[in-house]
Amino acid sequence: MSDDMVIHFASNSSNQSDQSLPTKIAKLEARMVGKASTTTSTSQATSWSAPANFGLGPGPADNVAEPAVSSDSDDDDNGREFLIQANTQKRRKLEDDNSSTSFEHVETAADTVKKIVDNTDTSNVGSDVSRRKQSRVKGQTNSGRGRGSRISDQTKPQAVSVSNGQLENSYQKLQDGLPKEQIGHDRQTVFEEEITSLRAKVVALEEELKKSRQEASDYQHQCQQLEKELKDLKDYEQQIKPKRTKIISELLISVSKAERQEARMKVRQESLRLGNVGVIRAGTIISEAWEDGQALKDLNAQLRNLLETKEAIERQRKLLKKRQPDKSDGGDVEGGLQEEDSLIQDEIYKSRLASIKREEDVIMRERDRYELEKGRLIREMKRIRDEDGSRFNNFQILNHRYALLNLLGKGGFSEVYKAFDLVDHRYVACKLHGLNAQWSEEKKQSYIRHAIREYNIHKTLVHHHIVRLWDIFEIDQNTFCTILEYCSGKDLDAVLKATPVLPEREARIIIVQIFQGLVYLNKKSQKIIHYDLKPGNVLFDEFGIAKFTDFGLSKIVEDDVGSQGMELTSQGAGTYWYLPPECFELSKTPLISSKVDVWSAGILLYQMLFGKRPFGHDQSQERILREDTIIKARKVEFPTRPAVSNEAKEFIRRCLTYNQAERPDVLSIAQDPYLTYTKK
Repeated sequence: MSDDMVIHFASNSSNQSDQSLPTKIAKLEARMVGKASTTTSTSQATSWSAPANFGLGPGPADNVAEPAVSSDSDDDDNGREFLIQANTQKRRKLEDDNSSTSFEHVETAADTVKKIVDNTDTSNVGSDVSRRKQSRVKGQTNSGRGRGSRISDQTKPQAVSVSNGQLENSYQKLQDGLPKEQIGHDRQTVFEEEITSLRAKVVALEEELKKSRQEASDYQHQCQQLEKELKDLKDYEQQIKPKRTKIISELLISVSKAERQEARMKVRQESLRLGNVGVIRAGTIISEAWEDGQALKDLNAQLRNLLETKEAIERQRKLLKKRQPDKSDGGDVEGGLQEEDSLIQDEIYKSRLASIKREEDVIMRERDRYELEKGRLIREMKRIRDEDGSRFNNFQILNHRYALLNLLGKGGFSEVYKAFDLVDHRYVACKLHGLNAQWSEEKKQSYIRHAIREYNIHKTLVHHHIVRLWDIFEIDQNTFCTILEYCSGKDLDAVLKATPVLPEREARIIIVQIFQGLVYLNKKSQKIIHYDLKPGNVLFDEFGIAKFTDFGLSKIVEDDVGSQGMELTSQGAGTYWYLPPECFELSKTPLISSKVDVWSAGILLYQMLFGKRPFGHDQSQERILREDTIIKARKVEFPTRPAVSNEAKEFIRRCLTYNQAERPDVLSIAQDPYLTYTKK
């Protein structure tokens, strides 16, 4: 029973307003022992001892008062002892006084306290219950005996004597114990509900865990199957890789052999038409000389015939002038006719000479075309001869990866082969560097250092207008190889030999691409000077994109280099037609910068537009060096033909500024409008 119920009970007991709280507790205790009534004895009162512990005190001997015989009048005088009578009329009067609600609370409280009492010590409860049962039997007998009539004076009620301390202790324990039990019961209910909910969640989670484990097991099984399949595929790959490599190599070799045969057959056919290299023996000296083919012989014969015809006509014209009659010798009519005939005959000769001139022009153009074809034929013949003499012409596979195919060209100390990368499945260019066995060890080490330096510069460059360097490895003690990006098109040198003069539109876009690559070199943390820009180092891929290569003479500009540039330590190297005047100074060590590449690019553009180099075009490098041709090149001159825009000429003048201090560097001239494209 809660505290609210006790307060409610006290407030609703209006018919017993003169009774205190202990009265109510006494009534509660009486109902707990079976609602015992008082006895009907009038002569003497039956005394009995009732336990005051009720399971709430420490023991049956504590807080027990001696029983006493009392009357109804003693009920008002002594507040410590109360007589509870089982009187039907009193109960009815209480009900009439609207105290039914209070008794309902009392009954509920009695039941609760009874449950508490039942949980107390078994021995004490058993003793108390037996005594209460005896009292209850006596009370019921006396009550039944006097039921139906009112016994006033003769009936003696059974008294229950309870001390004040016992009542207060019982009340306090009732007040403290009952709410805790109720709260504990509520908490237990909540806990049970939570436990039930948690158990349901646990069951659901166990089901999910079971499903997840099953899925994980399935996934693990699938992973194991996939791993097994992957392993099988890798094993199959390893097994089939040699076969695949062999098949690819065989196909490449067969294609290359067919290309070699086709190239040699074409050379033989062109040799009959354009000419061939013949051996000339003069005593003990054997030399090679070019012998023209039938086509060139026919053209030369036609030119000779035209020249003879032209000379014959010129002789006839001279004779005609000599045969003209003197006007004083003959008549006027006859002289007039002869003069007219002479004029007509002379006009015929002039007309024929003009016709011969046109024929000569046609034959000369045809001959120039044949000369270009002859140049290509000579280069192809040289390539074939170098290929036949190379020790790498037997389709070797280098570094277990690169299948050598056909020779692309040969330089002073290197050969470049077209090859196929069997790992990345792409065409590459293999540059084979060979050390001469006759060289001293010092020269070999110098060449190796030079090649390693070139590699260290080139390997870091990644730009779409610079040929990529992919790999480097050693072949033997005197040979190593660098793997470069393969450009299937021609180089600029071959283009200019086939077409000496390019349209300005084509020349401009080529030089723009070259400057884009140069700008990239000069925006790196360590600037790079190419130093060897020339037509042979500008390549084209299959889409016509220009890329420059060969960084063998390149210079790395250190951070501490001043604005004047770095010292040129390799003076004399390079291609003289494309080097600026400062590279030829002998009185002091030259200082160079990216302005060297600006000069070289200006020479390239001039050559593409006008078909020749501006300085020393017909001179050899030795003559240029001997006659100081470049040092004397203080001003650039432009031919009248072909027609070139003033913007192009001005751009070339800026590039070929003689004074190094006044010449713009790469980053400055890259802002020139001539290198900028805008949508019209």
